[in-house]
Amino acid sequence: MTKKQFRLIALGVMVFSASITLAQTKQTKNENDVLPLDLETALHIATDQNPTIKIANLEIQRIDYSRKETIGSLLPNVSATGQYVNNVMKSVMFVPEAMAAMAGGKKYMELGYNNSYTASVSAALPLINFSLWESIKAKQYDIDLVLEQARASKIDMIKQVKDAYYTTLLAKSSLEVLEQSIANAKETLKSTKTAYEQGVVSEYDYIRASVQVNNLNPAYISAKNGVELSLLQLKMLLSLPANQELEIKETLESFSTNMSLLDLIADNTALDNNTEIKQIDLNIKNLQSKLKLVNSQHIPSLSAFAQYTYQTQADDFKFKDYNWVGSAQIGLQLSVPIFSGLSVVHQAKQTKIAIQELELQKNYVIDGMDLQVRSAIDNMKAAHEQLIANEDAISQAERGYEIAKVRYQTGTGTILELNDSELSMTQAKLNYQNSLFNFLTAQSNLDKVLGKE
Repeated sequence: MTKKQFRLIALGVMVFSASITLAQTKQTKNENDVLPLDLETALHIATDQNPTIKIANLEIQRIDYSRKETIGSLLPNVSATGQYVNNVMKSVMFVPEAMAAMAGGKKYMELGYNNSYTASVSAALPLINFSLWESIKAKQYDIDLVLEQARASKIDMIKQVKDAYYTTLLAKSSLEVLEQSIANAKETLKSTKTAYEQGVVSEYDYIRASVQVNNLNPAYISAKNGVELSLLQLKMLLSLPANQELEIKETLESFSTNMSLLDLIADNTALDNNTEIKQIDLNIKNLQSKLKLVNSQHIPSLSAFAQYTYQTQADDFKFKDYNWVGSAQIGLQLSVPIFSGLSVVHQAKQTKIAIQELELQKNYVIDGMDLQVRSAIDNMKAAHEQLIANEDAISQAERGYEIAKVRYQTGTGTILELNDSELSMTQAKLNYQNSLFNFLTAQSNLDKVLGKE
C-alpha cells in the first residue's frame, strides 16, 4: 500500500467518523431543543432553579450554624496558655525595722528570679445561666422564621409561575380562536370572490369580505406577539434561556374541572397557613423570648472553673536544672447583678411595646386577608357564572353563524349578517377563554392568601 492510498483511507475514516458524530449531535440537539411543559413541570423547575429559594435555603443553614454556636456555649471552655517573663526589675517586699536591722539595715528584699516560666490549663463550665438558655431558644425561633420566609418565597414563586403559565395558555387559545376566525373569513372571501366573478353577488359583498379579512390581521398580529411575550416571561421565571423552545401540553380547558370544586374551596378558607400571619406570630414569639432573655439579666448565674498551673523561675537558662512546680484550683463562681443603671428595665419596656405593635399589625393583616379571600371567592364565582353563560353563547353563536352562512350561500342573507355572526362567534369564544383565565387567576390568588404550596 502506497502512502497516498493510506492517506486517502485515513481521510475517509475521519470523514465517516465526523459524519456519524455530527449526526448523533444533531439527533441529540433535536431531542433536547423542545422542552415538553405542563404546569406541574413548570412549578418543579421554578422551585429548583429559582435564586430566591436557593438564597433562603442558604440562610437556613447560616441560622442553624448560629444556633449551634450558641449551644456550644453550654460546653466547657478549655484554654491553655504559656508565658515567659524576664524580670528586668524584680518585685520587692518591704520588711519591718527589726528584720531590716538583722539584714544589715536593708528595708526591702527582692523576690523571684530573672527568668519566669508559666504554663497553665483552665476550664470553665456554665451551670446556671438563664440568659444563655433563652438565647438558644431565640435562635430556634430565628430558624423557624427563616423557614417560613423560605416558604413564603416559594408560595410567591408558585403564584407567579401559575399566573405566567395561565397567561401563556390564554394567549395561545386566543391566537387559535383568531386563526379560526381568519380561516372562516378567508373561506368566505374565497366563495364571495367566486360568486362575484360569476356575477352572483355584488362588488360590495366582495369588498366587505376582503375588508373583514384585513380587519382581523391586526388582532392576529397582536395575539402572536402576546404569545411570544408570555412565553418569554414564563422562561424568565423558570430560569430558562430565551431561545429554549417549549411545547405546552395543556390548555385552559385542561383546568376546567377546578370549577367543580368551587363549593369545597369556598368552605375551606382558614388562614392558619397564611405565611404573612405565621411570620408575625413567629416574630411575636421571638420577641417574647427576647423579653425573657432581657429579664434573665436580673437573675444570678453560676459557673464552675478549674485551673492547673506549672511554673518555675531561674537566673540562668539551664533548663535541665530547673525545678518545676505544679498547682491546681477548682471552684464555683456566682455572679449576682445588683444595679445596671435601669438599662435592663428600659430594654424590657421597649420589647413589650414592640410585641404590642406586632399584635396590632396581626389584627390588621387578618382583616386584610379576610377581604382578599372574599374577593378571590367572589371573582371565582363570577367567572364561573360567566363561563356558563359563555358556553351557551358559544353554542348559539355557532348555530347563528351556520344559519347566516347558509342564508348567504343561498342568496337570502347578506354579507353583513355573515360577518356579524362570525364576529359574535369569535367574541363568544374569546369571552369563554377569558372566563377560564379569570377563574384560574382568582384561584391562584386564593391559594397564595391561604398559604397553599
